[in-house]
Amino acid sequence: MDNSVSAVAPRQSLAIPLGLMALGVLALGVDLEVSRRCVAGEFRGLHRFLEQIEPFGQPPGAVIIVLALWTCGALSGRGALRVVLAPIGAGLSADVLKLLVARARPYHFFQNQGEAAAATVLDTFGGWLPLFSGGSRMQGCPSAHTAFVTGFCVALSRMFPQGRLLFAVVAALVALQRIEGGSHFLSDTLWGGAVGYLIGNVWMDASSRWMSADSRGEFDSNPGSANPPSTA
Repeated sequence: MDNSVSAVAPRQSLAIPLGLMALGVLALGVDLEVSRRCVAGEFRGLHRFLEQIEPFGQPPGAVIIVLALWTCGALSGRGALRVVLAPIGAGLSADVLKLLVARARPYHFFQNQGEAAAATVLDTFGGWLPLFSGGSRMQGCPSAHTAFVTGFCVALSRMFPQGRLLFAVVAALVALQRIEGGSHFLSDTLWGGAVGYLIGNVWMDASSRWMSADSRGEFDSNPGSANPPSTA
């Protein structure tokens, strides 16, 4: 089975993550207001629906989808492995970045509403190189769920380009769930999306080169396989 991937222009593979990073910086201006309203429950009408989308941002959901594609013959064994490793790499990259800068999750930040009401967005950050000292409550930046699902959707888009719009919508809905649920600020999800898009494309490009090299190696090791000798 041939699971070749669609190409992504180098400019696009860099422009989109850089654009998401820039949007994340701009989102700092609305982070507090958006998350304050989410934590207060003003968007509870969307809560149940978005909760159903959240599993797409976790490894079990991705593994089940990839297994289904492999079982149905849409992905080869190698293709399935490539697709599932893309989000794992993206999510782990985001988890590493969380250890470099501390940022409170909205639900934790707004626990003391009186204090938070007079705070600025800079107060959501808690310093550099916190490592594990702040616990999960201070590991909000970037969103690993968003990085994971973006890496997953990038890999699926490269394998099945006709579904790009659907995959992009799924990634956006997972990001919305993380915001509405009070786990991340808007900027956290945009930065997580940048990580996921970058790592997803880097992995798919690198694995394509490795697979091409393996195929050439197999062909070179059997130079006569393409032209078997005549039996006449």
